[in-house]
Amino acid sequence: MESHCLRAPCQLHARARRASPVVACGAFVLLLALDTRALAAPQSDLGPGPDGALFVEGQDAPPARYEQAIDEAVDEHKRGHFEEAREHFREAHELFPNARTLRGLGKVEFELRNYGESVKFLEAALASEVRPLTQELRNEVETLLERARAYVGEVHVNVEPGTATVSVDGVTMATGPQVELDLLVGDHVLEFRASGHLPERRQVRVHGREHLRIRVVLNVPEDSARAGPTMPPDATRVEVEPRRRKWWLWTAVGVVAVGSAVAVALAVTRSRDEEGGGSSGLTLEVQ
Repeated sequence: MESHCLRAPCQLHARARRASPVVACGAFVLLLALDTRALAAPQSDLGPGPDGALFVEGQDAPPARYEQAIDEAVDEHKRGHFEEAREHFREAHELFPNARTLRGLGKVEFELRNYGESVKFLEAALASEVRPLTQELRNEVETLLERARAYVGEVHVNVEPGTATVSVDGVTMATGPQVELDLLVGDHVLEFRASGHLPERRQVRVHGREHLRIRVVLNVPEDSARAGPTMPPDATRVEVEPRRRKWWLWTAVGVVAVGSAVAVALAVTRSRDEEGGGSSGLTLEVQ
């Protein structure tokens, strides 16, 4: 019995050697079919890359620096250095934009309490088709997205004229006519400015997951509306200065004329006094 067990493998091996060419050809066809199925397998069945992302057939490989930037970003994130992690994720995203880099940016912005930016990145990560997220990662991102939205409200602004700028808390954000803002919960001051119009300021209080709509129409100053087209400064000066000069000229002429008339009258009166011995015609005698 013992010798039979020892000989069994040898006998099987010998039989394999004596297998017919037809069997060998069939085995080759079977292996080829399995390899073809592996290439056509869904993306979720492919192995992960160094950054945990799934490589997609037919896509260009990311630049060499990309993998290093991802490793550095993940390392900084584990250490709690979220600003440093953000810079590395940004570098990686510039080199090779995909769902994984967007997810990383969304996570670090959440940790930095920039919830508006976090919402934008996380939504983009869910929509990206480049290295798309696995179902597990999608669930994680959706959960984090709901948390971020709890601290953000949406403000939809419609402003006229369309050239008006929209500022939030002193920082210019966009230009009209329609602007969408993701603002953190709390009080904010919105300012609207446009050339030739009066500025306007609105104070709003934002609540989480809230949608606010604001319509603003900037007014034109009343003086500008009544006056119509304004004259250039030089033209105004040219018109005003001659009038002033003419006024002084005619005033001087009037003074000269009045002075001349008074002088003539005095001369006539003196002449009469000399001829008639006085206006009464009487002679005063002293005895």
